[in-house]
Amino acid sequence: MEAKLLRAEKFVDMNTEISYRYVYSDTEYFRYHYHDYFEIFLILDGSVMHIVNGAEIRLGKGSLVLIRPDDCHNYRLDNEKQFSMLNITFTADTANSLFLYLDNGFPKENLLNSSLPPEAHLDSFEFERVCKRMNVIRAADPKDLAGIKTSLRIFLFDIFVRYFSDEISTYEKIPLWLEEMCSKVKKNCRFSLGSEYFFSLSNKSREHISRTMKKYTGMTVTEYINTLRLNYIANMLRNSNHSISDIIYDSGFNNISWASELFKGKYGVTMRDYRQSIKK
Repeated sequence: MEAKLLRAEKFVDMNTEISYRYVYSDTEYFRYHYHDYFEIFLILDGSVMHIVNGAEIRLGKGSLVLIRPDDCHNYRLDNEKQFSMLNITFTADTANSLFLYLDNGFPKENLLNSSLPPEAHLDSFEFERVCKRMNVIRAADPKDLAGIKTSLRIFLFDIFVRYFSDEISTYEKIPLWLEEMCSKVKKNCRFSLGSEYFFSLSNKSREHISRTMKKYTGMTVTEYINTLRLNYIANMLRNSNHSISDIIYDSGFNNISWASELFKGKYGVTMRDYRQSIKK
C-alpha cells in the first residue's frame, strides 16, 4: 500500500504548533503514512506491532518513540489485542527551535539520521511521571492557548533531554537493557554507589554484563563508573565552591589519593589546578 502524506496543518494545532491526542486502537483507523511534521508517541496500555521503515517492532507499555518527517510507519494489532497511546505532534519549526536552543552538544544528527526512529523505554517511575505531567496539561483552561503552548513546549523539551539525549549519541547500538542500566546509574548520582549497585540493576550475570559493557562502550563496569565520577568531580570543581575532599567523597570515591591520580590521568592537571584554571 502506498504511504499517505499527513500534513501539519491538519494534524497539528497551528495556533500552538504542538498538539496532543489520546488514541484508542479500537476506535482508530491506521494506514501506512508519513508526515511533514514530528511526532512522539507513548504506548499507554497493551502492545502493538510498529511497522516502520521496512522493519516490524513489537512495542509495549512504556515504549516512547520519536517519528521524524519522512519516517513511513503504521500499526498492526499484536494478536488482535487492543492498545492505547499518547500522541504528540509538533511542527518542524518547533523541533528546529528546540535543537537550536540545545546546540551542538545534543545528538541531533543521531536522532534525525538513524535508519529507525529513536526509541526509549520508560520504567514504571518515568511512565507515571510523564502521565502526571500530561494530567496537569489536560486540566489547563482550553482558552489559555499561550499557557498550553508553553506547557507543551516545556514538556517536549523535557522528553528530548530526559529520554533522547546523551545515551543515544554515545551508545546508539547499545542493548536496551544495558542502556537502561546506564541511564539509571546516572540519575541522582547513583554512580556514587559503585559497581555493585550497577550490577544489581539487572538479573543478568556479572560476566554477561561485563562482556556487553566492554563490547559496546570499550570500558569495564568499573571504568564506566569511575568516568561518571570524574565527570561529576570536574563539573563540581567548575560550578561549586564545595571543598575538593567533599566533592571526591560525594562522587563515591573513598580514597582521595586514588581519585586524584585518576583525575590527573584524565585531565592532565591536579584538581586544585583545574579549579584555578577555570577562575582565570
